[in-house]
Amino acid sequence: MSKSHLNRQKPIAIIIICFIGIINASQLIFMVLSPVSKQLGAFYPYYFAISAIMSLVSIAGLWGLKKWAALLYIAVLISNQLVLVSMRLWEVSAIMLPLIITILLLNNRNKMT
Repeated sequence: MSKSHLNRQKPIAIIIICFIGIINASQLIFMVLSPVSKQLGAFYPYYFAISAIMSLVSIAGLWGLKKWAALLYIAVLISNQLVLVSMRLWEVSAIMLPLIITILLLNNRNKMT
């Protein structure tokens, strides 16, 4: 490994995004296991499960400062917004945190490999 690779500091924004992502993924897992999920329709429990898995995969990559992980996480955030629209549960406040996370990820992409 090169010396610059070993000295790479993890930006605080990435650390915060990872913790927020873990909390959100756990909430999705609980949503999949809840009876409420089954009442939403046959598609949604599967979507929530896949979304939680994809979020956890991207969080692991973000922790390793991987660009692909940032792109995957942004894709999951966009997908979640589209699902909220389809469920007629979308509101302006639902986009605020994903928008902030997207901006932070894009601003830190030069620190990723």
